Amino acid sequence: MRVFTVPWFATALVFLSPLVARGQTPPRGPQGVVASAPSSGKQSLSLPQGVKLVAEGSSFEGTGKAYKYLFENGLKLIVLPDDRNPVASLRITLDAGSNRESPGRTGLAHFFEHMMFRKTRGREEGHYDRTLAGVGGNGNASTSTDYVTYEATFPGPALDTMLDLESQRFRELDVQDPFFTTEKGAVLSERKLRYENDPAARGAEILRRSMEKGSPYEWLTIGTKQDIEGMSLDAARQFYADYYTPDNTIMSIGGPFRPELVARKVHERFGSWQGKAKASPTKFPANYATRNIGEEFFCAEAVFEKRRSLVFPSTDASFESSMMTFAFTQLLNDHPDGTLQHRLSREKLATGFSMYKTNWQKIHQPFVVSFRLTPSQNAQTAERFFWKAFDEALKRPVDAGFKALLLKQIAVEEADQAMKMTSMLEAYEWNEHFYGDFLISSKSRGIIESVDSEKLRTFARAAFDRKKMFRHGVVSDGEATLCKRWSGP
Repeated sequence: MRVFTVPWFATALVFLSPLVARGQTPPRGPQGVVASAPSSGKQSLSLPQGVKLVAEGSSFEGTGKAYKYLFENGLKLIVLPDDRNPVASLRITLDAGSNRESPGRTGLAHFFEHMMFRKTRGREEGHYDRTLAGVGGNGNASTSTDYVTYEATFPGPALDTMLDLESQRFRELDVQDPFFTTEKGAVLSERKLRYENDPAARGAEILRRSMEKGSPYEWLTIGTKQDIEGMSLDAARQFYADYYTPDNTIMSIGGPFRPELVARKVHERFGSWQGKAKASPTKFPANYATRNIGEEFFCAEAVFEKRRSLVFPSTDASFESSMMTFAFTQLLNDHPDGTLQHRLSREKLATGFSMYKTNWQKIHQPFVVSFRLTPSQNAQTAERFFWKAFDEALKRPVDAGFKALLLKQIAVEEADQAMKMTSMLEAYEWNEHFYGDFLISSKSRGIIESVDSEKLRTFARAAFDRKKMFRHGVVSDGEATLCKRWSGP
């Protein structure tokens, strides 16, 4: 499982590199010929019955349009024509993350990240990997609390082959032994390596049990050890039937294709896919956004670097809120002595700092201020330094020069994304999944241009309200007394 990359505006505005396609010439053979991207001299193909073009446009200046189609069965398809090179990309994201699970049945979402590469009905085990490698492609997957994504890059002429492969595993996955038991063992080994043998991750799991009790985020995405060991074939098959459905799926395809042709090819394989996603079994407590305010959650572990966060609960899931966080973070870092992280490091108060909005979840989107400290560094001193810098930032004007810097940063990062079709495709898909609008990032400039000093100050004071926060972290042995070791299922 790789670390899932996100568009440039996500989290702490750390710009992560997307999957990089191989730069080799693709084979020309029996994989199927793909038509070129649309041009003014070509006649558009008609769409098949049951497929509608519902939106089109670009979120990246200087690039062509992306197209969004809606299928009668609920499947959403985003097509990004890009003929700059012959490499294509296909991504399938489902609203089937660990928030779809329930206590006692955790780990199912991540388990299917493994199973989806195993056997489909009527074909030998390993067919997916062999076929993908045979056309010169590569693939991967990742699971989070709110989604699971499957991705592949491949030579454009292999589109038909890839759609056949994806149709097989999304419609005909064969969940049976010995593969079921084998993958349970693989997940347990992964859990031991990533969490049980890592003090910081082990402490984070204990904290989640306390902070998120009664919510869909109470357990790690990988699930509890006891639930994985006790996972049944029937439960796994039911999860697949409940959430691997067309109305729960966004498919995005980028490459040297005509969008109408892609829509037709997808309809041929997925148009008859049936199923309705089941409602989430776990709900958020009524007082979810306020219940932890004023509390502290700390676990002591044998760590070389302490982690401490200030969390400001929020249910504001708007794109504007993410952009305002971006703007204020830059205002905080716009200082003659450098960024806040640089200033904290120079004063030897912290080894790391970040400030962001948690927008990789649909409902729970808190604002977070996070510190990393050596065992000898004092957390309270680092916090005081932050709040002093915060108050100073509130006094700085949001003038034309500052907004020009923000707009330049947006332009530079978007230009970097636009150089990679895979990165653009991921951004469109992210927008659709989290905001219901695959073109929403095109509004970033307008949001920044509308910001003034008072608007940004009002936002920052409300978002990072000292009276409406709680603390959590993994600290050195002997520093925590409140958080006890969790020994439950």
